[in-house]
Amino acid sequence: MNAVTQTGQVAISKERHGGRFWKRFASYAFARSRQSVPIVLAELEPAASAFPLVFRSTATGPVEPHALLHLTAGEASPFVTPEGSWRGTYVPSALRAHPFAATPTGAGGEMALLVDEASGLVTDDPKNEPFFDETGVPSAALEQVIAFFRTRAQSELATQTACAALQTAGLFRPLDPLPGMTEADAAGFLTIDSAALDAIDSAALPKLWHSGALRLAQAHRVSLCHAGWMARALRAGADFTPRTTGPAASSGADAGLSGFLDALADAQDHDRETP
Repeated sequence: MNAVTQTGQVAISKERHGGRFWKRFASYAFARSRQSVPIVLAELEPAASAFPLVFRSTATGPVEPHALLHLTAGEASPFVTPEGSWRGTYVPSALRAHPFAATPTGAGGEMALLVDEASGLVTDDPKNEPFFDETGVPSAALEQVIAFFRTRAQSELATQTACAALQTAGLFRPLDPLPGMTEADAAGFLTIDSAALDAIDSAALPKLWHSGALRLAQAHRVSLCHAGWMARALRAGADFTPRTTGPAASSGADAGLSGFLDALADAQDHDRETP
């Protein structure tokens, strides 16, 4: 029997999922209770343009950047409508492949593909996408999901390098509550110590630059400006939908979610184009 992770996800295998199927998700309701979601360097600019970015330590120790989806822990994210539509101008990559996830299995970059069997999207209906074809190999649709996670994993390694450089330089400190946050809401999150960054020895700057750490730090600092308007919109109970003419808000894939695999391909294209 496949091991079940703490999040209820199960490693995909021919023994467990051969002859089974999966449906493409039709709602972002699964993300409604998330206060934050991890991002990677390949999506840094679009994520920073849409959310406040903060940092937090992972269960295994390393620090990773997160996009804040709500200022208050335990509240429904304003980026998800009551009907399950996505309100933001950008969908973080970690949310695009539901009900799938990936976890590293070794130092060589190997990973295991997981699926949330409690999502209601794993079925026995042949009208849905098969996990494996008749020869027992991953189906074409599942291969696209695997390719997405492989591409994201490459950027995740680069993100870990950038965060490690910031940590080695002593630039992280606990996050002070942002507008609309309490001390409890901010607990566990980290921010860049701006005074320490501005005072850093010039000899350390090339390493921070080449690792992507400076790019990450600056995007984080600018993105925190989003917290003010998030707090005002939440207090006012106003329409939270950001206004934009960009493709992220107007694409049919994000609006109707019928282009699930197209969204995965778009993410891979963005990652390949990002230096």
